[in-house]
Amino acid sequence: MTSHIVPETSPNRTPRIALMGEFSAGKSTLANLLLGQDSSPVQVTATQLPPVWYRAGAPQAQRITAEGDAMPLPLDDWRGVRPGDTRMISVTLEADLLHACELIDMPGTSDPNMVPDFWQEYLPQVDLVIWCTPANQAWRQSEAALWEQVPPQLWTKSLLLITRWDKLQTERDRARVLARVKAEAGPLFREVLPIALTQALAARDDDAALADSGAAALVQFLCHALDGLEAPPPAPRPAASRPPEPAALRPPEPVAAPAALPAPAARPGKIVPRRITRARPDGETARAEARPH
Repeated sequence: MTSHIVPETSPNRTPRIALMGEFSAGKSTLANLLLGQDSSPVQVTATQLPPVWYRAGAPQAQRITAEGDAMPLPLDDWRGVRPGDTRMISVTLEADLLHACELIDMPGTSDPNMVPDFWQEYLPQVDLVIWCTPANQAWRQSEAALWEQVPPQLWTKSLLLITRWDKLQTERDRARVLARVKAEAGPLFREVLPIALTQALAARDDDAALADSGAAALVQFLCHALDGLEAPPPAPRPAASRPPEPAALRPPEPVAAPAALPAPAARPGKIVPRRITRARPDGETARAEARPH
């Protein structure tokens, strides 16, 4: 039996960003950069992990089983997790970015046939996508085929991020790749940006290096994209003949509400976006402030 994730219908819920792309495109490295982590809990291939859903809260991880049960999971070791019996990994962290949005690190795929059954459970929960494509094989036909299956309403909100930018040796190569990708995929995204993720992770408190890596442009995009972003309308109720969907497959509530958490302490050696703010409907501003240390 196929299970479904029950959407949260509150109009004031935190926006959700999905990190998507094919295998080894840099999604997990990008998540580490945005969350201020040095590395993932365990180095595994994209095929070995289900979606990882990050939210603000006291640090903890849970494995959500195929039946919707929440099982405790170590924060530093996910080697025992397999997608065959796991719907998602739910993680709460004291990360500054997560006070402005939730982050969903989706498994990589290069098989368009996998998309409809799998992604359609998650994409209705998403407000914008960061699609990662590696510079040395940027925007392949298989990626275009996958993106065509993403709801078009996400296209004008989403970012195409060209990763591994430092792997291109000359400015001529970089200019050629960027021009081609913008010509082919630009109309399908709100913006196309390049980034050298390993350079950004190593930059720490070097502002010039952060700007050169493309991290500063990424933060600027997120600030504009999240500002005033409205949650999607509630999903229609299922027909009376259908059984109710199991609410347990929604990520469990954090141990502590995000608003009650103190500002995270500075952590040496971490790198996160400088500042991301989001306008609230009541006129106040939700702010996630962080500086590379």
